Amino acid sequence: MRPVDRAIAATTEAGSGLSRPLPRAETTAPGASVWYWPCFFQTAGASVAWLRRRATSKLTPSLLAPALLLPISAVLVLTRRLPDPLAIAVDSAPLVVFGVGALLGFLTRRGRLVLGIVVLALADCALVNFGGRAILAAVALLLPLNLAILAWLGEETPLAGRGATLFGAALLQAGIVAVLQRPELASLAASLEQPLVVRGLGIWTALPQLAVFAFAAALSLVLARVFVDRRPLAAGAAWALVASFLALDGASSGGPASVHLAAAGLLLLVGATWEPPRGVHIDDVTGLPASPELKKALRRLRRRYALAQVEIDDFMSFRELHGSDAARRMLRLVAKALAKVGGRGRPFYCGQHRFAVVFRRTSRKVAGRRLDVVRRAVEAATLDVAVPQPLRPGQPARAGAIMRTVSVSVSAGVAQPGGPGADPYDVLQAAERALDRAKQGGLNRVSA
Repeated sequence: MRPVDRAIAATTEAGSGLSRPLPRAETTAPGASVWYWPCFFQTAGASVAWLRRRATSKLTPSLLAPALLLPISAVLVLTRRLPDPLAIAVDSAPLVVFGVGALLGFLTRRGRLVLGIVVLALADCALVNFGGRAILAAVALLLPLNLAILAWLGEETPLAGRGATLFGAALLQAGIVAVLQRPELASLAASLEQPLVVRGLGIWTALPQLAVFAFAAALSLVLARVFVDRRPLAAGAAWALVASFLALDGASSGGPASVHLAAAGLLLLVGATWEPPRGVHIDDVTGLPASPELKKALRRLRRRYALAQVEIDDFMSFRELHGSDAARRMLRLVAKALAKVGGRGRPFYCGQHRFAVVFRRTSRKVAGRRLDVVRRAVEAATLDVAVPQPLRPGQPARAGAIMRTVSVSVSAGVAQPGGPGADPYDVLQAAERALDRAKQGGLNRVSA
């Protein structure tokens, strides 16, 4: 069946993954949204523009917040004497911002927010409790590099797995900064102050040249992340770098740094708040991300990628023969095999017995080889199911079941964009056509 014939609306029974199609729509108005089975997309031509507008709109709060926070923090720093209530509020602002930001990061499982807040809090603690040019130079070197890494990291669970490793690395850096004030390390501390160019930058900033170049490199990396993925947290990290530079530049001249560092924490918090939460749409049966997560992944795709459609062969007959419970167990078995696809592939469950796999920075040929490994694994896997025991003529009715070992196979189609700016809708349709060729060729095969 051609992809255009599969434009149907589907409803899923309480997240079970076993769907019943509604009547097919005969006509669709130009430019209108359609249910492209098995995943929802805009019609071709309109989808790319819609995806870009959606991503750009999420950056708006990350662009408006610094226009408000940076001038306010500058005014508070430059004002010589503040009213007592306002002075108390300004002094407690860093503690409140860092505490609330870390707490929200833990509650919402945003490891990058927690890590960014911790890095800023450690920098503020080092400047307040130790001071000195050596401490300032070390903080000015490490802080921008940490914020740049933060913008390029994937989302991590706070204090678990790789998130715990990153948190430990931040504490290790804090320990290194603390020991730099020891007399025997004076030569190492002095090396952080060495100029990198003949002419100094003293007319522009009092920071060491090594720190200035670190800030410039970090800002370039973060801006590249913003332009590539248009993520709000990356935009917040870029403005947090600006606020951190203002904080350390002021501290190098003898001014306070806490207000600007608190503003940097707020900017990170704004970016993280508008960052799409991880793992919101997860299928209850397979445990894989569902179709809404696939749409988010497609928005972040760029030039080099491959898309695949994977379908369980004769799944409707399998469900009718062995029942819904066996069908759900088989879905989980196939999903587990797809989760090990490798090659930067990420599987998604699209309903009924269809999966999609997004391969980032991977060619169609490599993706096809990875899926063929999954195909062979599914073919070799078996499942024990209970089948009602048939009644023999002349025997009294009795309840019972016999165990049977069953297996399934999968077919897959893979496609890649034909050139820059290709519409993911078109690429997915090409993968659908490749899947049709695999099924027409005899099932249990991969077509690329």
